[in-house]
Amino acid sequence: MSVAAFAAMTMFAGAASAQAYVGGTVGFSNFSVDCLPGASCDTSDTAFKIYGGFTVAPHVSIEAAYIDFGSTTINGGPFTLGAIDVSAFIVNGAYHWDFSPKWSGIARLGLANVSTDPSGIAGNNSDSAIKLYAGFGIEYAVAKNLKIVGAIDLTSFEVGGSDGSLNAVSGGIQFSF
Repeated sequence: MSVAAFAAMTMFAGAASAQAYVGGTVGFSNFSVDCLPGASCDTSDTAFKIYGGFTVAPHVSIEAAYIDFGSTTINGGPFTLGAIDVSAFIVNGAYHWDFSPKWSGIARLGLANVSTDPSGIAGNNSDSAIKLYAGFGIEYAVAKNLKIVGAIDLTSFEVGGSDGSLNAVSGGIQFSF
């Protein structure tokens, strides 16, 4: 058997054992921002994430995701003075480890293209920056192809020359096929 034939067989055998999955979560986000003097900031909102992944080796997968972190608002008394909407497209590697036959943990590390869309006194120039992304989660297998998932997603954002950190805590489902 030639080396090329052996390599092709190994590649197809690996692909046959590979598994794809998709999922979605919803929860809350928290923005770490400096508020303007005399103003108050609402630094939490609803967040949602949709993602897909492909297992490339036992316990290792590659994922792509979209997270809408919601917005942080700047308030002056009873009036909303401005807001910053934040979302991200993410590509990451993920490592899964099994605690038991039904429970597993997951750690994610990758890059996020974080987009900010300010309005009001926060400005009106949308911005986009590549930022480090990290995530942690837990999964419970309800059935062979269905899991309940919990996740923590961490990254940062830029707007108007200032940086802030950002996280989302969410829960949802994942389907494997």
